Amino acid sequence: MTRESKVVSGLVLVCAVIMALLTALLYSFNWSHLGVFTLLFVVLYPLIWCSWRIWRFWSLPWMQLTSYTQMLKEGEHRQQLLPAGKNELFSELLAEIENLAAVKNREQQQLLTVEQLVSQMMDSWNLPVCLFNDKKTLLYSNNAANALIQQPVLQGKSGEEMGFCWQQDGINHPAFAGGWEVNTIEYLQQGQSYWLFSAVNISDSLNQAEITSQKNIVRVLSHELRNSLTPMASMADTLLSSEQFSPSQVRMVLERILQRSQRLLGFIQQYARLNQLPPANCSWFDFNGILDEARGMLPDAVRVNYHGEALCYGDAGQLSQLLINLLQNAVEAISQGGDEAPEIDIGLYHENNQQFLTIKDNGPGFANLDNVLTPFYTTKSGGSGIGLALCAQIVRLHGGELLPQNGEQGAVIRISLPF
Repeated sequence: MTRESKVVSGLVLVCAVIMALLTALLYSFNWSHLGVFTLLFVVLYPLIWCSWRIWRFWSLPWMQLTSYTQMLKEGEHRQQLLPAGKNELFSELLAEIENLAAVKNREQQQLLTVEQLVSQMMDSWNLPVCLFNDKKTLLYSNNAANALIQQPVLQGKSGEEMGFCWQQDGINHPAFAGGWEVNTIEYLQQGQSYWLFSAVNISDSLNQAEITSQKNIVRVLSHELRNSLTPMASMADTLLSSEQFSPSQVRMVLERILQRSQRLLGFIQQYARLNQLPPANCSWFDFNGILDEARGMLPDAVRVNYHGEALCYGDAGQLSQLLINLLQNAVEAISQGGDEAPEIDIGLYHENNQQFLTIKDNGPGFANLDNVLTPFYTTKSGGSGIGLALCAQIVRLHGGELLPQNGEQGAVIRISLPF
């Protein structure tokens, strides 16, 4: 039984007891039945009125309080509740509710102000931004997104109807297919998922990077072509200017031209090889095995010192190719740097889910660190400029980083590879 039912039952019981006592009293005075019923009828009305006033006095404050809290829940703050009577407990409760409502009102106003500020900022951005809920319904989109989607963008509309596609790697849209880098962030708030979609126009950056890369390649390649074609043209011109052709001279010129042509063809093959490396097939393998293979391709005078782990994680074939290229580059640099005996130190160790490979030599070091990883760039006579670029590409396929440096004596190659 509820509290309200108990109060009503109590009032009815009190009225019934009063009527029963009054009836017994009247009969004790030998009143007639008509007189008894007449007096009871007259007395019943004030009893009912008193009971109703008692009920109203008890229930009205709570009814008002319920209505007031419902209005606060709906966001209405203009109406105030006047306490009925001088109930101190009720007045204290009302004061606490009003204080709570005032605090919530201030928080809501601050939140609305922040939301308006963020909305204005995002509307002024040139970056398209859209917000979706877990039902893929659009909650917000700024002006940049509305202009690029090129169709009515309405809040509350399904994102799929506007051309958005949900995939494993995030949200995509045909309007951002070329020259755009899209980003998708999924976050939870109060148990509900939201999707934040944004896009960045990187076409200018890509074009600039492509132009810079093309300039570097053309600059280096033109230098190499000039070095090869100039002596070939000079030898051919000398041969054609002679009145009589000597067989030995003709053979020498043709051999030189053949040698230079093969070198240029080697450039093309190595560049194609640089751009056709397969994805890395990583597994644990014995590092000493590929190290012995690389040592076998070096001259006997080269001293290789190794200290580090026995096992390595990565693509054994690609890392073997990397190690061979690095050791051969080191030997060629040392041999051009002077008469000192070639010595190479190799270290491999693991730390924090990373493995680090270090190769140091006692040569002259890198002459130009800025272009050391540029394809075709080389400062060595007879070099192709492909070796270090190929090594850097192998490291990138492993998700790692290759860092060339100049040490206190010689060149240093530091490679980090993730497990």
